[in-house]
Amino acid sequence: MIKTSKGMLYRDTPIEDYTKRWGLCVKREDLSCPPPGPPFSKTRGVYARVSSREENLIGVLDTFHSQAGQAVARACSLLGKRCINFYPAYKRDLTDIHDCQSSPLRRPQILAKSLGAEMHGLRAGRSCILYHAAKRITEHAGGYIMPNALKLHESVTETSREVTRRCLDFDYVLVAISSGTIAAGVLKGLNELSGGDPPPLILHMGYDRSEESTTRYIEKEAGCSLSKRSILINEKYSYKDKSKAGEDPDWACNEYYDLKAFRWWRANPVANTLMWNIG
Repeated sequence: MIKTSKGMLYRDTPIEDYTKRWGLCVKREDLSCPPPGPPFSKTRGVYARVSSREENLIGVLDTFHSQAGQAVARACSLLGKRCINFYPAYKRDLTDIHDCQSSPLRRPQILAKSLGAEMHGLRAGRSCILYHAAKRITEHAGGYIMPNALKLHESVTETSREVTRRCLDFDYVLVAISSGTIAAGVLKGLNELSGGDPPPLILHMGYDRSEESTTRYIEKEAGCSLSKRSILINEKYSYKDKSKAGEDPDWACNEYYDLKAFRWWRANPVANTLMWNIG
């Protein structure tokens, strides 16, 4: 576990055997951050980054359904730092067309606020534009803005450690991906365990985007190439799409990412598979 002055995050989350009911084993990374933090494995890397910064003010660009804001808010609350959550304010939701702060908070932002985050609405638009606006405001106030999409090398490192702490004897590892940061950590760890011959990954994309750039990012962060037998699944979801209807598993499964991967796998099962459940 990662001990803090006011709480803790967990390492060595369990691998649970669901082969009798669901046909696969599950790495319960959703258990890495106990409540009131999010069931989200990136929180370990977030904590490591926030704790390494001297600034007392930490900004984060939240999104429509991300757990990023809640993760950063939890890290800041554990470390005694201020958190500003910049969130998209949609024109249709504004009670005052000229005031983005009049936008009602969505569930991810409500959870971040409950952990002490200060909320700041930005008119919804392209992520890169919102990020630069958030960065400008944060740095002007003497703070530090977390990387967009939480692309953190600390998350890659923490995930890799979760792999190398045990012997993973599986033919495939199923990982739901957004940015691909956690998948990069899984690949890095498997490559170290196997001496350069990692088992193939099944990478399920939570939403449609460039497959080439996603794969390139994963391999760059992992420092090695994916197995030629790895599979990239793109069901062409849009960013705001929830998972298609289907069975619900016995563990916490994000409906925008992990649940999509799980339901795809149920329709396309592969024997001796480990699902890396991010949360």
